[in-house]
Amino acid sequence: MLHRGHRMGHDEPVATEAGLLKRGSADFVTPGLRRFTWAHAVAASADAFVTVSLAGSLFFSVSPDASRQQVLTYLIVTMAPFVVLAPLIGPAIDRFRRGHRWIAVVLYVARAALALALSFFLFTLFFYVLALGLLVGSKASSVLKSALVPGLVADTQHLVSANSRLARMTTIVGGAGGAAAVGVSGLTNSSSIPLFAATVLFLVSAVIASRLPRPRTAEEIEYGDDRPELEFEDTHRPLITASATAYTVIRFAVGAFVFGLAFALRRSNEPAWMYGAAVVAYGAGAYLGNVVAPIARRRFGEDRLLAGALVGLAVCAAFAAAGGSRILIVFVATVMGMATTFGRQGFDSLVQRQAPRALHGRSFSRFETQFQLGWVVGATFATAAAFSTQISLAVVAAVLVPASVLYVRAAHEARHFALVSAPDPIDDVDAAVRSHLRAALHWEEQGQPRFAAIELRAAVELAEASGTELPAEIVDDLAERLRETP
Repeated sequence: MLHRGHRMGHDEPVATEAGLLKRGSADFVTPGLRRFTWAHAVAASADAFVTVSLAGSLFFSVSPDASRQQVLTYLIVTMAPFVVLAPLIGPAIDRFRRGHRWIAVVLYVARAALALALSFFLFTLFFYVLALGLLVGSKASSVLKSALVPGLVADTQHLVSANSRLARMTTIVGGAGGAAAVGVSGLTNSSSIPLFAATVLFLVSAVIASRLPRPRTAEEIEYGDDRPELEFEDTHRPLITASATAYTVIRFAVGAFVFGLAFALRRSNEPAWMYGAAVVAYGAGAYLGNVVAPIARRRFGEDRLLAGALVGLAVCAAFAAAGGSRILIVFVATVMGMATTFGRQGFDSLVQRQAPRALHGRSFSRFETQFQLGWVVGATFATAAAFSTQISLAVVAAVLVPASVLYVRAAHEARHFALVSAPDPIDDVDAAVRSHLRAALHWEEQGQPRFAAIELRAAVELAEASGTELPAEIVDDLAERLRETP
């Protein structure tokens, strides 16, 4: 049963459909979001310095067979922390919601310390422990980012725009950091110097994060005795579960493509600039995806963004498997970069909107573990199999094509999930009111404001006629979002 909010009495105006659909505007770039964007982007630049250092020490400094063995060891090690730390990172973020900025500061300082220590242990067994710590810090920061953004945006309608803006800045600053790291590594012929630079950049991120505003108090929705069951239902909705699986498949494709391409180019004695061209193309595609995602979100729901990314990547991989020219490789890298960010923006916004605020840390921690597993499986397959680029793309296409079909079907069925289980309004009026309200939220999430307005008005009128009390904050927030929807 809905919790006791305020009663929509006859003395309070009931929003009309036309009023709910009135166009509005909002500036989603708050000072807090701007500061966090810079902190996250500078940290991405530091990650680029770490990546360049590891590439020189782990991958390119030894023979292909030896590097394959080292990479396989590294991939196996990367999964270890998620088994132990995934249940700890998420709950800690949820537990200390008022201290998110200090969690960010601690993470950036810890990553700075690990990068500094790694510079002294590059060619020892301790290397794997430190690299493991950096990976954990990176993933923890990613989980924290996903949990922080909703609290830094005034309106959830702008989540895709906010996530995309953050990702665009991260791509630009991270790309600049990567270029600088390559230059520094080439000039100094050292794998340690880039790590020193990464240490400084992580500390800069910590300083910026310390200036984040104190987050707003999370709005708790009181469900009464049904709260645990309803929280589990929200975080395990069919659409969220299907979308997580779909994005895991995309991550598998990225891991298989990146590592398969790297070893294939080395075996065929391709020039180093070819791999660099693929990396640049991937970055350009990622940036393009972050530009297009907010535009597409104005017309389509988040699940359709993810479906478009999955289907587009499947078609591209199937087409490119027929040939292995340099142009095709660059084209696939571009589409893969775009699909990765396009799908990620859709997925993050979907979870941020549908999962309760109190569970964002747990949710994204669990999803990051799943995505990392998909990436590791794809990378391990490509590294161990040592296929040619064409065969690798054929395998990727063989996975993506059926995954695309299954996801499109699953998303279509999930969009109607909230409606098929609607109770009989004659037997349970309160349940009928809740059904209309959930349907309104459902249609608003799917980018259908007109249907959402109709369902919301039905919920308000039925509540008034039956004397049922509605959750004031949910109704008012939804009505305000619908007024601002084009």
